[in-house]
Order: sequence, then structure tokens, then C-alpha cells
Amino acid sequence: MHSDLIGKIEKARVYAQQPERVDILDLTATFVGGNHTHLIELHNGVWSHDADAEHVHQASPHVMALQRILDQMLTPEARQLDEDTGVPMYSDMISKIEKARMYAREPERVRISALRALFHGSNSTHEISLRDDRWTCDCEFFANWGTCQHVMAMQKMLAPMLSETARELTVPAARQDETVSV
Repeated sequence: MHSDLIGKIEKARVYAQQPERVDILDLTATFVGGNHTHLIELHNGVWSHDADAEHVHQASPHVMALQRILDQMLTPEARQLDEDTGVPMYSDMISKIEKARMYAREPERVRISALRALFHGSNSTHEISLRDDRWTCDCEFFANWGTCQHVMAMQKMLAPMLSETARELTVPAARQDETVSV
């Protein structure tokens, strides 16, 4: 394996222990609840979900669970619960909070299908995204190798919520001008 890539793998291990380096800007995920599978989205700090019509004006335990799971990677706006719902704290709301706590301990219920985030690296900030199980990063190393420490760190941090394909480390083939010894 190329020495540059080995260095990036080591840096990814360190980054994976620092989720506060990430600001998730957009997210699309499915959430397997107790009875249904729900679509949850985050765009510009605002959460949305496909809740039943009767629950649209109440906090979603699925959104609350994702806020707990991804807390350190969310922008301040995305961390806040919608307090403008006007819903008093009755037993129904209390049960939703309890359900959210339970769901937050089970991140494997979530499957992230799309993601756009800023990754604050050691030298600069990079935009990273996931679409159709394919990662991209705007750093120079990714442009040359098809992976980087930013992508590898995200794969590690989000592993239980990613498809098998999105979790896989893409090991680049040797470039034409390089030789690889086995």
C-alpha cells in the first residue's frame, strides 16, 4: 500500500474520534421505527419527516433520536427541537421522548442514503458528500486517490447507519506511473 495512503488512514483514525470536526448540512435517511419505516430529512438546519398527519405538529421521536445520535456533528440549528409547535408537555410527548432515547441507543435502525457535510480538517475545511453509496470530498487527495482521511473518518463515525457499500474502504488501484510491490 502506498505510504501516502497509510498516512491518511492513520489520520482518519484520529479524525473518527473527533465528530465535532463535522457540520452536517443536509441528510436523508430512513428510520425503521417500531411499526413503520420513516423518511427523515435535514436541510439547512430544518428537520422534516413523513409522519402521519395527526403527528405533523408534534416532535418526532425519530428526529429526536437522530439529534442524539449525530449531536456533535450537527449545526446549532439542527440540534434544536422545534419549540414553536405549541404542544404542551403531556404524557404523549413524554412517551415520544422516551421512545427517542431508546431509538438513540439503536443507530442501526437508521440508514443514511444522502449526506452533505463540512469536515474541518487540520489544514482546511472540506465539503464531503454521500449519494448513491458513493462518497466525494473536495480535497486534493480524494481527487487523486478516490478516498481520503475525511471520507474514511466519516465511514467510521457513521458505520452502523451506512449501507455495506458506503462503509467499504475504496482502495485505489495503482496508478500507471507507480509500481506496487506485494
